[in-house]
Amino acid sequence: MRLTSRPAGRAAAGDTAVRERGVPGTPLRAGLVLGLLLGFYVLALLLLVALAALDVFLARDGSFTVMAVEGYLGSLAIAWCVVRVVLLSRGPGDGQDEVPGVSLAPREQPELWRRVRDLAERVGTRPPTEIRVIPGANAMVREDARWLGLVAGERRLFLGVALLIGLPDDELDAVLGHELGHYAHDDTRLGGLLWALHGRVLHTVHTLRQRAAREEAEEQARAAARAARRRAAGKPPPVKRKPTRGPDHYLALVFSAYAMLCLRLTEAVSRRQEYAADLVAARIAGRDTTAAALRRIPVLDAADDLYLREYALMGRGAGLLPPEGQFHGGLALLLADPARRAELDAWARRPLPEVVPEERSPYDSHPPTADRIAVLEALPDDGRTATLPRRPALALLREPDRLLAGLERAVLSRETLSWRRVPWAELPALIRRESWAREAEPLLGAMAEVAGARGAAVSGATHLDHHDHLGRLNHHDHLGRLLDLVDHGLLDDIAARLPRSERAGRSSGRAAREFARTAFRSALRQLALLTAMDTGLCRWELCWSGPPVRTVAPVQFAEALEEAVRQAVADPPGTGPLRALLSGGGRAPTASWTAPSTVPQAACPPASSGGPYPKDPV
Repeated sequence: MRLTSRPAGRAAAGDTAVRERGVPGTPLRAGLVLGLLLGFYVLALLLLVALAALDVFLARDGSFTVMAVEGYLGSLAIAWCVVRVVLLSRGPGDGQDEVPGVSLAPREQPELWRRVRDLAERVGTRPPTEIRVIPGANAMVREDARWLGLVAGERRLFLGVALLIGLPDDELDAVLGHELGHYAHDDTRLGGLLWALHGRVLHTVHTLRQRAAREEAEEQARAAARAARRRAAGKPPPVKRKPTRGPDHYLALVFSAYAMLCLRLTEAVSRRQEYAADLVAARIAGRDTTAAALRRIPVLDAADDLYLREYALMGRGAGLLPPEGQFHGGLALLLADPARRAELDAWARRPLPEVVPEERSPYDSHPPTADRIAVLEALPDDGRTATLPRRPALALLREPDRLLAGLERAVLSRETLSWRRVPWAELPALIRRESWAREAEPLLGAMAEVAGARGAAVSGATHLDHHDHLGRLNHHDHLGRLLDLVDHGLLDDIAARLPRSERAGRSSGRAAREFARTAFRSALRQLALLTAMDTGLCRWELCWSGPPVRTVAPVQFAEALEEAVRQAVADPPGTGPLRALLSGGGRAPTASWTAPSTVPQAACPPASSGGPYPKDPV
């Protein structure tokens, strides 16, 4: 593919930025990476030459002593490890890992493509040939260059969906300007070569360490077996010795040192490239806007992680998913909550912790965010401020719901996609129903067995369908029949039929009875909660402001339930308090309680199953 020339003025500005940050030119960087890659194989050949020289030295007088033979065998073992692990083993593929996501065609998303192309023209570089939306709050660029980066190739831009949801459009311009700055400075030309270097060296180190650990484990197992045989024969145990280090261990030390050298040199250049790309972003989007984007991205990353863990995957144990397009798109609902948004805004405005020189890692590919912001704030004021109203970056996309649904199909496994979709408002209650129903099912089965053996009719109590819809089963009737059996003195008979742990299975007498009653108490509590849910005594609602689930129940309901369940399994049992507590179905709840949280406890808005995205970004 032919190279696109850059306008002289813009090219000069970009080259000046590179020089200001001390970034070496493309030929020097190519020479560095290629030299390190060749040096890896030269190091292996030097080791073989050194081993051959050692063998010649041992054979100089023509005698075959025990020491000489041991030297020959040792050098042969090391040489074989070098040839097998370093020279012959296959590392990762030549290409970089494919990033799952949704590729955006220009005809489908013309506004975003127009924005990227306009910014590329302002930067003075060739635009990407593909834009792909990926999970997370990250953005990156790649280029499939050829001939060691001398010939340009197809360019690809990857945009994290959390950036599109959480950033305003002017801060997205700063992100795009930064990534296009990497193109302008030819930082991506050497991506494939750099990937080959890191992959080859790190794969070799990992393989050598694995082999060394396996050999050490095998030696320890042999030593333990010898000691066991001596003990069985009535002999004293052998003297403990330090494990013998094989050739893999020492080769791992050599190539680990070389890997550290490679990372130090290449990542130092990468950090300088980040500073230079930040200067391009500041020239395109403005100094303050670029700094604001750098502050907001770590906050969005944390918010996205919280959302996926606590909300999108809250139903994983029950095989439930939020509505289609909401696995990633529901982050917009979290960011739209006033209390959550205020918390995240305060987090973005607070001073970033400074990284002392002693804590800086020479192996980081990016400088500390605080340093990057400090460099930007040291630039002259360009007089540019944010324009109001600020649109979310997602407004650049047509049919975002369709895009988000496609992203789910691209990144989620087939098993996860087979889970049942549930509206947000129903998700918390259904998750708890699934969990509690599973825990209560053995109790209902035991109850049916005892009732059948005693001649009592307990219809419909033998099985719970985990996937019945909310409110379909009448757990109040099940609980009433169970408490009737308890009143008839059958608690211990029912408890004895419940599944037991290994420890409980080994017990007998009073200890076995206590284990059984403990299991009965736990299952009874779950059945009581199911009854409270069915009768409307308690509700479990989605909350975006703090803990993901808020329980709405009468005052002191949790404490009263624990006490009522305790009395129901006491000796003698008393079921009256539990019956009275759960007989108030349909009464309006009078209080709510949630788990402790660091988030301000604002009133939770009604849970939504989708709909338009918030107009106000974080």
